[in-house]
Amino acid sequence: MALKVVRRTIDIIATCLFIYMAFAILVQIMGRYVFNYSIAGTEETATFAQIWLVMLGAGIAMRNHQHVGVDVLIVRCPVIVQKMVTGASFLLGLWFLIVVITGSFGLITIGMVVKSAALRLPLVIPYAAIPVGMAYFTLEFIIATLPGLLGKSEGTTLADENGGLI
Repeated sequence: MALKVVRRTIDIIATCLFIYMAFAILVQIMGRYVFNYSIAGTEETATFAQIWLVMLGAGIAMRNHQHVGVDVLIVRCPVIVQKMVTGASFLLGLWFLIVVITGSFGLITIGMVVKSAALRLPLVIPYAAIPVGMAYFTLEFIIATLPGLLGKSEGTTLADENGGLI
């Protein structure tokens, strides 16, 4: 149930960010070319929305198995080798995501002080997308990878039909 709520919340946020981003750019274009007036801040807020959308979208893509994977050689190997390579790639991916999340906290600290150029908003707003988005990505990465490591069939996932973790 909790997983379903998280996923639904992320989907709603991503949809709202996309709608806002498209609207803000449309307003900017209308302002420049129709009214001959540049509306301050629309580009900046659209960029902030795009940053959040990309970070959250990485997790959504992981949930839907839409990230690129090259397994031409691995599928030709014995099952034990496939599991070892999958386990190693899982640990390496998990390590990378943890490094990105923990490394982003220094950037967030700087973002609390530094302001954006047009609206003078704290840059912690776009910088916070990194740990939040990568934490969600980590959750979906674990859910997508663990069944293969645990020997579950390909159609089986760690989430039941209600979206709760098993």
